[in-house]
Amino acid sequence: MRLPQPRAISFAPFLDECREYNFSYFKWDAWAALAVALMTIPQSIAYSLLAGLPPTAGIFSAIFGTIFAAALGSSRHLVTGPSTGTAILIQTSIASILAAYYEGIPEAQREIVVLHILTQIVILMGIIQIASAFFNVSKLLQFVSRPVVLGYFAGITVAIVTTQLFYFTGVSSDLKADSVLLKMWVFVSHVFQLKWPTLLIGVVSLAVLVFLRKMAKNLPDALLMLIVASFAAYGLNFFFPDTHVMLLGGYEMAKEPVPALTLPLIDFTLLNKVFPAAVAISFLAVLEVFSVSRNFAARSGHQIQVNQDVFGIGVSNALLSFLYGAMPASGSATRTSLSFRMHAKTRFAAILSGLFTAIIIFFCWPLVTHVPLAALAALLMATVPTLMNWSEIKLCFHATREDAVVFLVTFASCLIFSLDIAFFIGIVISIATYLKKSSIPHLVEYAFNSKGRLIIVSPKEDLHRKVRIIGIAGELYFASADVFQSALQTIAEDRKTLAIVLRLNNVYHMDASMCFAILRLYDILHSTGRHLVISGLTEEVWHVFHRAGLVKQIGLDNLYFTDESNPQFSTWKACLRAQELIHTDV
Repeated sequence: MRLPQPRAISFAPFLDECREYNFSYFKWDAWAALAVALMTIPQSIAYSLLAGLPPTAGIFSAIFGTIFAAALGSSRHLVTGPSTGTAILIQTSIASILAAYYEGIPEAQREIVVLHILTQIVILMGIIQIASAFFNVSKLLQFVSRPVVLGYFAGITVAIVTTQLFYFTGVSSDLKADSVLLKMWVFVSHVFQLKWPTLLIGVVSLAVLVFLRKMAKNLPDALLMLIVASFAAYGLNFFFPDTHVMLLGGYEMAKEPVPALTLPLIDFTLLNKVFPAAVAISFLAVLEVFSVSRNFAARSGHQIQVNQDVFGIGVSNALLSFLYGAMPASGSATRTSLSFRMHAKTRFAAILSGLFTAIIIFFCWPLVTHVPLAALAALLMATVPTLMNWSEIKLCFHATREDAVVFLVTFASCLIFSLDIAFFIGIVISIATYLKKSSIPHLVEYAFNSKGRLIIVSPKEDLHRKVRIIGIAGELYFASADVFQSALQTIAEDRKTLAIVLRLNNVYHMDASMCFAILRLYDILHSTGRHLVISGLTEEVWHVFHRAGLVKQIGLDNLYFTDESNPQFSTWKACLRAQELIHTDV
């Protein structure tokens, strides 16, 4: 059976839905888009501050990134824009680059350098994601195991809470810390400098948000919480002038939300510095897009094309690089979930949400500047439970010890190293785990019973047969060559064995290393007057044998093709051939 091949990437996938679009769809899409826009504004600003960027960085991503990704993707429900994972990864990546290469930069030029680094990251993300879509590189994400993803997002949640505790309590420190553990130490060592009015606003904001999420699930809880927090902060600053609760308008990077178009140019002197971070953030965004779109496609029954969604997010990030100071776009689980709950019908719900966000921001920006930073920190900290899937984490610890170790190593890497390095550590762990499992071939010894059926011989049986049937299953590539050769040489050391029948019915991906191992076994047997016969040859293995010269050396009479209608028949004929060779020698 042939597996379905990925479809070609379309440059206008929205045209099919345009032909079927009607006013009924528009009503549902517009209502869902308005709800998503009201959630998007506070989230985008919070993610911008989480990334250490101007508030407009997330807003531009939520507007333009959402519109272009929705238009060019395949999912009807996916809503993109800034996300928690990419925001915290951008913050740690830019901070590590600044600490390593721009340590003595004046504070007045810091914002310019930060935005310049951000632009390089966004450009590279667009290029990497578009190339990944065309070359189907996104299939590499299949090698990232679920324990790695869970461990990485667990590390992200700790990083978010640690970073936002400074805004939540009003604690400030001039010490720049890259790792999460060091940030924890900085906060603990400065905890007595907390400002009670800021802490009060943070606690009230968190309490209001939790209350609204439980009692009014269909209302824009984040927006209502920010309104309450803004009035509370205004009252504290008015009646207690010495309290000075920090507002968004006093943030050093707060600017008017007016997009500035620029021509993005790759800075080759900075390219090698930002490339690892850009790769990590690119694949994290692809992972988020894939996870969110697949989840909601399964719930709605709508089919998606992963490469098309990766192409859409790649084009949106490439276009965002033309907007100075814009964050990259990624998949948003919370906004997609809200759009799905509001019964959005098509991709135009996401496009309309971007337009509504732009309209609201344009007319209401002066009000946004009165939002307290502690309330935004509370909003981010409240999103932490959505990133932690406790049932899946519990399953990892109960499934196998290896899954638990992989989760813990990935989680510890997020705390000790910067998050971009931790992401690559997780990928390396996933690939290493896969190679370890696939590098051990499954070897079973068979024998024919009195009824002429193959049965498995127990390893505890100490029976010396003239003909031994060794069944091999799995991926026979270079990583398994040594294990394969050692096991068969041990069998060949039994001098009472006069012939070995290799049963290769379930063998895949044979390469040159395995051919060398089989030739080595043939030489050992041939040099001692014994024989090697191979059964269960598939078309794939036959072509490898023919090109590598094994057919000529072992002999065509000693090779038997598998029969799908009777898989044991080729082994039976191979055993008869082995018996014939033994009798000929006698």
